[in-house]
Amino acid sequence: MEGYVSLSRREKYQHFFYLLLLLAAGIVILVYFFLRKYPSPFAKNIGYEMQILEQKKKFEKLQNDIQPFLQKTYSKIDALPPSGFQSFTEADIKNNINQVANASTDELIADPRKESYYQIALYYKMYFEDKKITGKKADNIILFEKEFMECSIGFQNKEQQLAQRKAAMAARNN
Repeated sequence: MEGYVSLSRREKYQHFFYLLLLLAAGIVILVYFFLRKYPSPFAKNIGYEMQILEQKKKFEKLQNDIQPFLQKTYSKIDALPPSGFQSFTEADIKNNINQVANASTDELIADPRKESYYQIALYYKMYFEDKKITGKKADNIILFEKEFMECSIGFQNKEQQLAQRKAAMAARNN
């Protein structure tokens, strides 16, 4: 019988790493051998991610094209005078609002952010309607003040005439 050979600490570490490396190599070879027939699960994801990136680029292009138009439409609505705006301005603003609403329907984009243009158009429409209502109220206030002044003057004239008639009747009776 031979004697027991002990390994030094360094040799034990080397032996451990050798076995670990051998185990890793064996696993890699077995995985390759068994999984080489199956398609990669990442191949489909790459195509899908490419489509998503293309959709984002299309949306960014749409956004860059429509952004100045959005600002122009808002500034037109905001710059409306409180009363007495012309019908061609109103038609132009309505046309711009419809173009904003239809901006995302023309493009075949799957990005859910494109629906925000429809909501922006609804906001612009609401803001425009509020401006029109405010303008009509301001016109009505001006008209009512004018009619009130005319009525007040007419009432004062009638009071003076009535006072003169009463004075004339009182003078006849005396």
